[in-house]
Amino acid sequence: MTSEELNQIADDSEVPLLEVRNLTKKFKDFNAIKSPGVDLKIYSKEVIVIIGSSGSGKSTLLRCMNRLIEPTSGQVFFEGKEITLPDVNIDLVRKDIGMVFQSFNLFLHLTVRENIELPLKKVLNLDDDEIDKRINDVLNTVNLADKIDSYPGELSGGQQQRVAIARVLAMRSKLIFFDEPTSALDPELTGEVLEFMIRLVTEFHYTLVVVTHEIPFAKEVATRVIFMDEGEIIYRGTPDEVFDNPPNERLKKFLSKILEMN
Repeated sequence: MTSEELNQIADDSEVPLLEVRNLTKKFKDFNAIKSPGVDLKIYSKEVIVIIGSSGSGKSTLLRCMNRLIEPTSGQVFFEGKEITLPDVNIDLVRKDIGMVFQSFNLFLHLTVRENIELPLKKVLNLDDDEIDKRINDVLNTVNLADKIDSYPGELSGGQQQRVAIARVLAMRSKLIFFDEPTSALDPELTGEVLEFMIRLVTEFHYTLVVVTHEIPFAKEVATRVIFMDEGEIIYRGTPDEVFDNPPNERLKKFLSKILEMN
């Protein structure tokens, strides 16, 4: 299926799960996402992979979409409602938009159970029985049930990242952002995490937006691939269009560098 056909499907679909309109971000004198801004629609059960060199605006875009960083201009809509309005309680919105970081962001003084439990108590206000059920379910899903009472320092990097993913799954988010989730891992542990992310798509049908340089992962699970360069979306298309026959010279140059690194 070509990118044109995908876009036609998007045009004929219901309200996007998340939509970005004319989004820009400026840090002092640096335009991280340039004017006229980024436009993007994400539909339920899509897997959007964002690629590009360091400093291209990928992570900034991800953080602006759930307002971990405030956009300089533009709008973001979640399930048809604008979440960039000043009176929006963004903490309530983030219950449905999970985020997995490259640095795991686990509390080192808390056990695996306590790391997953914290947002279930503080954000969702769930009762103890429901919390226990969710924790057990997600730890079985990520194959870490035996690590429930371990501390992050007792786990490998790959296990820590799977705990971070389990914490998001326990919230039952409708959309999950991954910001270079394997960049801090060695190759063996990278494969471990990517295999589980593939399961999130193939078995559990999650909607994902993933910033990554893992091209084989993108080829296997992405519905669309977005290439960003110097604060702009330069090209977007299917994995076949992007990786097998890239029509854009800047994209070709970027992919050749990635292949050299691997």
